[in-house]
Amino acid sequence: MNITIRKAKLEDAAEIANVHINSWREAYKDILDANYLDETPLNFKNRHSLWKKLISQNEIVYVAESDKYGIVGFANAGIARDKRFESFGEIYCIYLFKKAHKLGVGFQLLKSCFQDLKNKGHDKAYLWVLENNPTIHFYERSGAKKMDYILEDTIGSQSVREFCYAWDSLDFTLNQGR
Repeated sequence: MNITIRKAKLEDAAEIANVHINSWREAYKDILDANYLDETPLNFKNRHSLWKKLISQNEIVYVAESDKYGIVGFANAGIARDKRFESFGEIYCIYLFKKAHKLGVGFQLLKSCFQDLKNKGHDKAYLWVLENNPTIHFYERSGAKKMDYILEDTIGSQSVREFCYAWDSLDFTLNQGR
């Protein structure tokens, strides 16, 4: 499978929404309530609207496009939403279909986001990761370190915890592993 990483275009919003919804179902099937994953707010209409809005506002959004399957992953980044990290950039999300895992696609998406964040004057970044999310190991391999911050949140009717991971540098190299 040949993958190209590129900036998202408005016409990508539907495929991004599809990846968003279905990669959540793949990634969180053993972590979040199945009824929540199958019902609102993870419905196509609101996700499609969200991604059209974010792309049209020039948010940092990159897609991983396969020559065979179309868009198989995406990443979104921007300014820190958490006041504790005002000088940092934030990785809002990276989602991939499982068929795109272990191919270096996530690293390529992350590297693209880091370059945009650097261009906007950031030299560090952070993200929040759901407890028990197996992608925590991906972030660790990319150089992120677990911080001492935990968010208590509710997704659907379920209480969840999110851990903060941060990168001290946006000078990303792929030698950090796959």
